[in-house]
Amino acid sequence: MIITEFHIKRISAAGVIFSIFVNLAWPQYRPVELIDRIHLVPQPVSVVCQEQKIAFPRAVSVMGLSLNNPEQQRTVETLTSLFAGFSDVALDFGGTHSYKIHFIENDSLPPEGYKLVSTENGVSISARSASGHFYGAQTLYQLLAFSYWGSNMLDISYKPMEEDAFEKRYIPLLSIVDAPQLELRSFMIDMGRATFPMPYIKHIIRIMAHLKMNMLHLRLYDDELNGFRFRTLPLGGENPYAIDSGDLKEIVRYARSFHITVMPEMESWGHVGSIVYHYPELFGAVGMYGGSSFGIGEATYRLLEKMYEEVLSCLEDDAIVHVGLDEANWAVLPGEENKGYTPTTHVGRVYDILMKLGRDNHQEITMHLWADHGGRPLPERIEADVVIEPWEYTEAGKERILERMEKYGGEHKTALMMGGGVRSTCHDGDYGATRIWCQQGIKYPNVLGITICLWGTNDVAGSLISLFAGADYAWTPQMPGVKKNDTTGELLRSEINVWMRKWQTIFPDAADNYLNVDRGPQTFMGKYLWPPMSNRAVSPTVSFKPESRSRINEHNNN
Repeated sequence: MIITEFHIKRISAAGVIFSIFVNLAWPQYRPVELIDRIHLVPQPVSVVCQEQKIAFPRAVSVMGLSLNNPEQQRTVETLTSLFAGFSDVALDFGGTHSYKIHFIENDSLPPEGYKLVSTENGVSISARSASGHFYGAQTLYQLLAFSYWGSNMLDISYKPMEEDAFEKRYIPLLSIVDAPQLELRSFMIDMGRATFPMPYIKHIIRIMAHLKMNMLHLRLYDDELNGFRFRTLPLGGENPYAIDSGDLKEIVRYARSFHITVMPEMESWGHVGSIVYHYPELFGAVGMYGGSSFGIGEATYRLLEKMYEEVLSCLEDDAIVHVGLDEANWAVLPGEENKGYTPTTHVGRVYDILMKLGRDNHQEITMHLWADHGGRPLPERIEADVVIEPWEYTEAGKERILERMEKYGGEHKTALMMGGGVRSTCHDGDYGATRIWCQQGIKYPNVLGITICLWGTNDVAGSLISLFAGADYAWTPQMPGVKKNDTTGELLRSEINVWMRKWQTIFPDAADNYLNVDRGPQTFMGKYLWPPMSNRAVSPTVSFKPESRSRINEHNNN
């Protein structure tokens, strides 16, 4: 019996078009069985379920994984942590139990794709890569956890259940074929406005991995805070929560073990108040929404090169770096007025510095930058080599999203990431803009992926719906959809909240209390939020207001 099947095809030339066919085979009067109650997240592309089901096994052997292979380490941990919660089920690796979980190599599948087949004798997970096996294991984790704990936690009001559901544990027999529809699925944390201790960053990585996200975007600094303590520069030492180069190397290593790439962001024009706090002579102008913009000149480029060099030394050989460049106002440094600097040449100069450092360090560097409100002008020579990122964070901004996709999306255009997620003024999280970006983005061949942004706050638990639902759309953009009678989206949000709370029950790493222990004090826009420290600045950079250009010139002349 087919419960849900999505047929997704990529049609070239015009981009990507999704054709989705959903066949709900259960009559409304029929009792709702367990598999109908499980929302696998991210929702797989194709799920075909049989009518049969089997009793939950008493013993399981895992085949096809090596306990000594670093690439398979997290897949092994996924299974051991899952079965640790099944007190009456034995698990071993390479054993002889009749029920087996078998990992199989299959080069015909997409790079991150997998095929999961559940039969009377066990489960097979076929994949082309270690990440595909890991993602298949995350789906298996949810399927078995919900099957084991079953209706005790999945009861849906007003819908009848199958007979003896509370007393019986069973596993559905099914086949899942799955692969992400977007190549890069990124989550951004704002270390320039909130605090993120090392254990907390690792905690976030584990949640991202379970949701099949594959990039962590670290916005290292902003006007309010510098979240990175530079070894050779007086930057970040004033922030007690700042990470250093050793920490960043550990984050990169830890994330890689979960098949996640780390992309640091180093603002290179605007949002640099925590930098000019130490270098007031480099202040150029107030930013678009306050804060500070660099004055452009050779002194600024020398500082940026030193900053880039230290951060690049912490990254992998194939590295991605975001240079910001958003919401800045133009100014050049004294004595630099007639040297031909423009916003376009500034982008090119930043690119050249990164590429030089990459060559010196034997790294392949890809540069990302925000597209800004009107679109950051690019030198023609680098249009094919960088990735731009427009953004919009509200569902009400749908028309702006459509306009930006029309402007930036298309064949032979610069590669594109989409900026979704939640803005700092939405304290309980959102996903509406993420959904629209993803559903529109799959139509354009130059779209690489989506960034789910969490601006201004370290309260991941409070905004978890942004990551939870956003990961669903990043993997399978068309699901879940808004129903026709749900004009405000309230019903969908309620449904997603139910799914998320049930998921948190089987995946306790995502539970609010566990997250908040590692988070420490809640901070927002550089300040502690709650008593007894409410409204106190984390760092003196929070209250720093740069002097006017004339006052700085006077100070330097004296």
